[in-house]
Amino acid sequence: MNGRDLKQLRIGPSGVRGIVGQTLTPELITDFACAFGTYVQSGLVVVGRDTRASGEMVKSSVLAGLVSTGCTVVDLGICPTPIVQFMVRELSAAGAIAISAGHNDARWNALGFINFRGTYLNEYEGEGVLDIYHSGEFAKRPWDALGRVEQKTDYLPIYFSRLCSFIDTKAVREAHFKVIIDPCNGAGACVVDILCECLGCQLIPINNEPTGIFPHDPEPRPRNARQIASIVKPVQADIGFLLSSDVGRVSIVTDTGETVSEECTFPLVLEHFLNRKKGPVVTNLSTTKMVDDIALRYDCPLVKSQVGHFHTIHTMLGEDAVIAGEGSGTVAVPEFQPAFDAFLSMGLILEMMAARRKKISELLRELPRYHIIKEKIYCPPEKVHNAIDEVRQYYRNEKPDLTDGVRVDWSDGWLHVRASTTEPLIRVIAESNHKRIARERADRAVSIISRVI
Repeated sequence: MNGRDLKQLRIGPSGVRGIVGQTLTPELITDFACAFGTYVQSGLVVVGRDTRASGEMVKSSVLAGLVSTGCTVVDLGICPTPIVQFMVRELSAAGAIAISAGHNDARWNALGFINFRGTYLNEYEGEGVLDIYHSGEFAKRPWDALGRVEQKTDYLPIYFSRLCSFIDTKAVREAHFKVIIDPCNGAGACVVDILCECLGCQLIPINNEPTGIFPHDPEPRPRNARQIASIVKPVQADIGFLLSSDVGRVSIVTDTGETVSEECTFPLVLEHFLNRKKGPVVTNLSTTKMVDDIALRYDCPLVKSQVGHFHTIHTMLGEDAVIAGEGSGTVAVPEFQPAFDAFLSMGLILEMMAARRKKISELLRELPRYHIIKEKIYCPPEKVHNAIDEVRQYYRNEKPDLTDGVRVDWSDGWLHVRASTTEPLIRVIAESNHKRIARERADRAVSIISRVI
């Protein structure tokens, strides 16, 4: 991996992320916080962070910037991002900054900019913050008009009361599920205890200390779920859940010990939720065809957005959709809140198991299944455009969709090649009815990209 690639700062409409001590510095963090505080006109701002070792430094810099612009800050401390988003509306705040790099490894950290609706900033809003940042024209308050910081610690009962009123808690409690959850020592550590207590589940926790020492990459994928898989059958658990460090994403381990692709999380929830409420469904261009099949089965329109949580969420709101999700293990239900929320996902999956009186392994077998291949190629930013354009040229006769990188569809599957918005790399995803075909298409795209870089 090229060292220069790792030093790239990732700036987008909904925030900024980088490697701490290289590009994500206290000076830069403070300036971005000043820009955000100026953008929200010195209003009330909620701040929460995950457990990363760099979190306290990043938060201190954020608080300094916000207070200097006259913002009143409600500091939630270590707090899952979906709960930060929930509290924005609960407190009628002007916005929030969520400090977490989510699925990125421990070297990274990030500022996620959230608006008064509790959603990540859209492109228009994000440009407003970036314009202020680049101009350096921050709101400046004198010594006697600075903002202040208020600590808040009593918010978890508020959130879980609302969540448990949205879930069929009675049915889940009567099922007496035994659940394994691995929050990866992230922001969900110890908070998952409250979830299970509310839902009457017996919790077997793994990596449930909020230390920020990640025992594996904080990305919910099968390769990181081996600890759960090794004990599911011995302890006779009904299901296992693996969380990202910010509790935005979740993947599943079945009662048989199968580590399930994160691609299955949204289709599983979707299959259940459309029984509760039908309507438009939103996903992105890189998500499994299982979603297409399920939406078609329930005669619900499906809209596909660009990749990125802010694209998916804002498309969901714009289309008045009943649910949205991505292949990364994320689900959002606007009736609950317009945010990717793994607590909600876990609750709905447990509700599905209780309602249908089936094991999670049985429910997953009922889903349409495809073979999906995911690759990533580290690429210098200056070569990204040429690499993706080379893929476009190769498939020019296939009428590719150029909305977000290059997507090519065939009767038996699809290929999507795009630049990552969170890391210095190009992502290649291929899905097909046949594993060999998906593998060949992914390898061909990787070969084309590798020749360019």
